[in-house]
Amino acid sequence: MTSSGRGSGPQVAPRGALIGLGLVVLVFAAFSQFKLPVVLPLLLDRYAYDPVLAGGFMSVYAVLGIALSLWIGRRVEARGPLNLILLALPLMAGGTLVSLAAPQLGGVVLLGRALEGAAFAILAVAGPVLATSLVSERHRNLVVGLVAAWMPAGQLLAAVLAPFALATTGWTGLWLASVAMALGLIVWAWHLRGKGSMAAGPAGAQTQAAAPGAGGPPRAPWTRGQKQALWLTAGVFMLWSGQYLAYMTWLPEYLVGALGLTVEEALWVYLIPIVLVGIFNVLSGLVLRRGLAVERLLLGAVTVQALLWWLLPVSSSGLAGLLSLCLYGITAGIVPTCLFTLPTEAVRNTGQRARAFGSVMTGRNLGVFLGPLLLAQLVKWSGDWVASSPAFAVLTSLAAVLSLLLLFVMPGLRGTGQTGLAASKPETP
Repeated sequence: MTSSGRGSGPQVAPRGALIGLGLVVLVFAAFSQFKLPVVLPLLLDRYAYDPVLAGGFMSVYAVLGIALSLWIGRRVEARGPLNLILLALPLMAGGTLVSLAAPQLGGVVLLGRALEGAAFAILAVAGPVLATSLVSERHRNLVVGLVAAWMPAGQLLAAVLAPFALATTGWTGLWLASVAMALGLIVWAWHLRGKGSMAAGPAGAQTQAAAPGAGGPPRAPWTRGQKQALWLTAGVFMLWSGQYLAYMTWLPEYLVGALGLTVEEALWVYLIPIVLVGIFNVLSGLVLRRGLAVERLLLGAVTVQALLWWLLPVSSSGLAGLLSLCLYGITAGIVPTCLFTLPTEAVRNTGQRARAFGSVMTGRNLGVFLGPLLLAQLVKWSGDWVASSPAFAVLTSLAAVLSLLLLFVMPGLRGTGQTGLAASKPETP
């Protein structure tokens, strides 16, 4: 569909505006989740939350994601992503306001974070679909790299805004900024929807986002090889996200509580891995664009992260700790780019990608749920942050094993004659 002038047909927003909206709502979703860790040391000091409950403030996002991701994938296919984005943004703002209403009550904060988590689950599927379904094949890996950078970009935004908020309005200023961002994005998305914007519809076609159930061919079944690739990707995402969210949730508190840094100093150290993650998200997309097999890059990065966890007892502070932090940020930038690329390579039909992303995000959400809670409980039992490292070393090592299995599955999906771990016979997903 193209614009044909005033009165002769609907005007259609440029693809760039829609891809941009998909990327921006992802960054906003990540900011909403990670506005908590940057002020968590202050909240724990002021409101004396139980550490496991505080971990639940992050993990509750995953509970809603586990429950909703597959349903969201189907709804995005049926209605297009803009309608779902316009549902998520007011929900995100409402959840933030609930937490602000009574921050001294942990149960109220948990409820507010749960509402935010439901909105996050929607944006985490609708955003990548909107961004990747409209991009040309030539620029696909670059856009996937930008999509993968949503988490560090949101973390970076939270870490940069936090010092200004703490110096002026206090931590509540960060929550009010989140509400203001949601309102601005609602206006932008509504404007594009009102113009009858092109969006990824049921078959990835350029359809009217405002038209529920726009037409398209029936869902094609996934082959067995595709299902294997998606299950393995979801498994890696689960294990990797668990350790990553645990690491990034509790890093500021570790820097303050264990190493004796001030909150402001901890935020500057916190920025180091975040910046490296964002840089290597994009660089990984460029490397993949040059033809490196995504499963090979994934295996190398996950293996290095597993080694970092095994070595943490001897590299938790000083120069060794700084080097470990930098290597962690670099490899944590590579992994999500690979994980977001795998569904687009396994499922070439854009009409199936919403379901593919929904399946993979379910794995991610399981990890997000378990990781912060597990680390909080291990520290509570042992009284030592570093004592938790063997458990996360094992989890990350298992992620490396699943990444290794992808070496046998993905070539068959590229038409090399291999068929993965089993014959690639069509099956109903």
